[in-house]
Amino acid sequence: MKNVKMFGMVVLFAITSSLAVSAQEKPKTAKLKKHVCTEACHKAGKCVFAHGEKGHVCDANCKKM
Repeated sequence: MKNVKMFGMVVLFAITSSLAVSAQEKPKTAKLKKHVCTEACHKAGKCVFAHGEKGHVCDANCKKM
C-alpha cells in the first residue's frame, strides 16, 4: 500500500511540474520596424534609432520601460 501511495505522489508531482513548465511565458520575438528618420536624426547628423526599430541597441534606459 505504501508503494501505491508513493507511486501516486510521484505521478502527481510529475504532472504538476509539467503543467508549471508549460504555463511559463515563452519569450516573444518582436518584429522590428523599419527605421524612419526623424528630427532627432537630422539634428544629430546621423540616424538615431528608436526602441523597436532595426538597428537599435538597447541600453539601461530601455530596461526601465
